Amino acid sequence: MIDWDDYKLVLSIARARRIAGAAEDLGVTSSTVFRRLAELETRLGHPLFHRDQGQYTPTEQGIPLIDAAERMEQASAAAMRQITGQGAEVKGSVTIAGSEVLAPFFLARHVGVIAAQHRALEITVLAGNQVLSLANLEADIAIRPARPTDPALFGRKLATIRWAVYGPKDAEERFIGFAGGALPNRTMSAQKQHLPDHAPQVFSNSLILSASLAVQTGSCVLIPMLLGEQWPGLIRRSDPMAHEFGELWIVCHHDMRKAAKVRLVFDALIEAAKTDRALFEG
Repeated sequence: MIDWDDYKLVLSIARARRIAGAAEDLGVTSSTVFRRLAELETRLGHPLFHRDQGQYTPTEQGIPLIDAAERMEQASAAAMRQITGQGAEVKGSVTIAGSEVLAPFFLARHVGVIAAQHRALEITVLAGNQVLSLANLEADIAIRPARPTDPALFGRKLATIRWAVYGPKDAEERFIGFAGGALPNRTMSAQKQHLPDHAPQVFSNSLILSASLAVQTGSCVLIPMLLGEQWPGLIRRSDPMAHEFGELWIVCHHDMRKAAKVRLVFDALIEAAKTDRALFEG
């Protein structure tokens, strides 16, 4: 059995990523946090956190406990708002950054619902492939294709990034190539697998443009499933590919996580990603 204090312990460690930060949050000493975590892990028979140079990241066994602790915390806060009559609507502005694909094909699907439910909340969506600084408040929340490594950032995995080959129903045996970054090698690998005798003739440095070119030129293209499944005129022509493309994470600064408006949008987007899982992963 574990009690509420145990849930608060793992939640504080997960948010702070360091024993000292969790101790400060809980109002106890670092040695107390260290001892209580060791006792809890012994009691459960599983390590709850990976240790790496003083940083603590949840294990597979730890993630469900952290999720449960967050739900309990939210339920407790909601109950207190009802009891005290302080259930005022969340107010303020929140800026979300996403790539040229994620902004229109994921964020745009859900920010309207969030805004409609919270009329005093102002949401700005920034589209682009550049990495904006969360520390400098260029954005409050970012959707990124990798787990955050900066200990000042808090992140949750949204989905596995899966890509596939798409083309019009009557596509010819040719590929749209990608001109820029690390994608050409992946494009060529997919081309050799699915159309081994055909080299690209048309290239693009944009996934959105590549999808459009595929339709307009009657070609095949390797793009994220999130894009291909929603682009008019394209059908999937391969099995999903996952191992080359990693994971999708939602990220914010630990300090901003404490703001009710940011926490509300952050959590809402986590739930939104669950409903879109088939678009991300097939």
